[in-house]
Amino acid sequence: MPSNPTPDHHLQLHRRSFLRTAGTGLVAATFEALRPPPAWSQQPHPTSARAVDHLKTRHSFQISVDVSTLDLGLSVATAALAAGVDILEMGTPLLKTQGVANVVPAFRQRFPNALLLADMKTMDGGGGEARAVYAAGGNIVDFLALSGVDTAKSICAVRDEFRRAGSELPRLVFADIMIPQQSPAKVAVEVALRMVEAGVDAVGIHLQSDARRANPKLLQDNYLGDVARAVFERIGKTVPVQVVGGLAIAQARSLAQAGLRAFVISGNMGLPDSNSRYNLPPAEIQRLITDFIAGVRRA
Repeated sequence: MPSNPTPDHHLQLHRRSFLRTAGTGLVAATFEALRPPPAWSQQPHPTSARAVDHLKTRHSFQISVDVSTLDLGLSVATAALAAGVDILEMGTPLLKTQGVANVVPAFRQRFPNALLLADMKTMDGGGGEARAVYAAGGNIVDFLALSGVDTAKSICAVRDEFRRAGSELPRLVFADIMIPQQSPAKVAVEVALRMVEAGVDAVGIHLQSDARRANPKLLQDNYLGDVARAVFERIGKTVPVQVVGGLAIAQARSLAQAGLRAFVISGNMGLPDSNSRYNLPPAEIQRLITDFIAGVRRA
């Protein structure tokens, strides 16, 4: 975390509070303030509810740790936390090359108070993959909405099982809507509605990296922003809507002005290009992420 408090330093305290066992009147009031209560909620799970409320109502920032070695992943994550991110994403390349059983416990040990998201890119067998992530100490499972409602329900069922087993850790499910595959905006909205009905805690609008590299105009024409706004207008009062896909600071700021609150920082670190910067010195990564966060919060 930053050594010098920022105007939003309370967000850092808020992140630590996610991991404390609930039991105070304040926590109960926070949970009761969530309106309307999610359809999937059979029993209150205050730590998860507070995490969702944070994502809906406050600016939040996630770093995609899309690297191939655990050492580099931990280094990037350390710099990102120091810059003020809320969620550490254990990226798909890292999970595939190093393995869930290695990566998730290592991140939990190094960052005991952080929200850890596993970007699984799951298309089938969702329950089993979710169980592996949660059992290893992960908080959030991110799967592909392309997998459909059955996979969404399978993952949510495992999430609920872990919620019943303990209240100390938030347990969440995010559905990743990939564009341009799940577009135009009308299609993305329909997918988002199905995912919410299936029980997910948040929806991400994700401009595929291969697509944006093959066709830079997708970024230049703000295709991602247009779809994200349409989805947010339809479901943003119900669940958080994340935006991911090579976001530059100006794009993220524009979306924040439209009311969106949850942003994912990719390897370009907020600069308007597709270059990966994970190999930069940690101090430079921290500076770039700090600039991204400050730029969005000024919106």
